[in-house]
Amino acid sequence: MAETIGIVLGLAMAATQSVSLLFVRLFVVRRHKGPVRLLILGHVLMGAIAAAALPFLWDPRAGQLGTFIGPLLGAAGFYLAGQTCLVFALNRTDPSRVSPLLALKIVVLALVTAAALGRTYSPLQWAGVALSVGAAFVLNAAGGRLPRACTVLVALTCAAYAMSDLNVKALMDALGAVGRLRASLLGTSMCYVLTGLAALAMLPWAGRGLWREMRYAAPFALTWLTAMVLLFACFSFVGVVFGNILQSTRGLISIVLGARIAAMGMNHIERRHPRRVLFRRLAAAAMMSLAIALWAAGG
Repeated sequence: MAETIGIVLGLAMAATQSVSLLFVRLFVVRRHKGPVRLLILGHVLMGAIAAAALPFLWDPRAGQLGTFIGPLLGAAGFYLAGQTCLVFALNRTDPSRVSPLLALKIVVLALVTAAALGRTYSPLQWAGVALSVGAAFVLNAAGGRLPRACTVLVALTCAAYAMSDLNVKALMDALGAVGRLRASLLGTSMCYVLTGLAALAMLPWAGRGLWREMRYAAPFALTWLTAMVLLFACFSFVGVVFGNILQSTRGLISIVLGARIAAMGMNHIERRHPRRVLFRRLAAAAMMSLAIALWAAGG
């Protein structure tokens, strides 16, 4: 039952993240503003929402600050590093090119948890990891290779997100006494209060007219924050490696959304690609979906 709930949460998170990435691209190309501005404005908004919710979510069973401050700082700090790299990558190419490649962090997570944390995985589960990686390379080749700078940014994003995810799981374990649902809401709120404060400190370097831009950053902020609540909850049910395999389905969702948007003529958000490129991307995304089945069967 717990695995089923985790799968549903993971798929919902993947869909919400795919929509959020489109809002990133929309802000950058329609508002003609840099990605740093969206990063700052979006996290100020998310921080404000999280700060307003935190008093209602706090539970004395969470324990003393010292019991969870380490994973909390790790989750927020590595997340900010990954988010910065991601937004700059999206400034250079389409969301449907970047989103599937984020599945590469599955490899980092599997290796770290196996080597450093002593986790053991079955051959089917390792096959699922390998299939996710192979699909990412197929997607990278479809429609031409990514620019070198974008490839480096995606790699840095994956590494930072992987470390953040490991700290998220540790934070969920530390807050386990309050229950999984409340822990996911409380953990998300605490993380985004911290990232919101960091974004608030960066406001002077973001340029003028920031408050007029807030409403344009709101769609990204609301969808991303929702996705993060789902991510925290998913990790608490199925762990970070399987959670990230589930998250990799955002590649398929991003491709379908991108094709639909391009067909509607909104090529400033997503360029139209030849049909053969779309089919190749869909095949690679299906490989990622098969990886979910292999992992579940091997567990």
